[in-house]
Amino acid sequence: MICSYGSLLRCDSHEGVGGLIKRIIAFFAAIFGGYVFAVLTYSQLNLSNLTDMGVALTITERVATAGHDLLSMGGMYLPIMAVAMFVAFVLAALVIRRVPHLRTLGFVLAGAVGMFALIMFFKAFMGTNPIAVTRTIVGVVSQCLAGAIAGFIYAKVNTVSETQT
Repeated sequence: MICSYGSLLRCDSHEGVGGLIKRIIAFFAAIFGGYVFAVLTYSQLNLSNLTDMGVALTITERVATAGHDLLSMGGMYLPIMAVAMFVAFVLAALVIRRVPHLRTLGFVLAGAVGMFALIMFFKAFMGTNPIAVTRTIVGVVSQCLAGAIAGFIYAKVNTVSETQT
């Protein structure tokens, strides 16, 4: 019928266009959820560095900073994260075809590894970490956890019915 990028975009005749739409919705939900987690942890880790230097921050300032970061990082970080997750999910889908009982775990791991690969890509090719918090292990883990959350959301929103397995 249409498409064939692993089972992420596979459109078999029994699935039809509705299956493709479901996968697209699941992908956007996953990216949104992962992005929100990534940026919120990014913001709070950066603010934590300020408090370590003795700067007092109110809850209002923390919320305002988080809101600002969610909006301002959308133009750059969101599309980069989407590409990383797309590649990770397509590769995971190819593996998951052979081990469908590990579907959720596969997408969770793919999301985490996709974010780690993104961080390492920038470090290798730019010589630095453009995402400031990824200069620490806590920051790297937070961004990988965001990818894992995206993978979990994708797996759960794009559930496979019993007739498709």
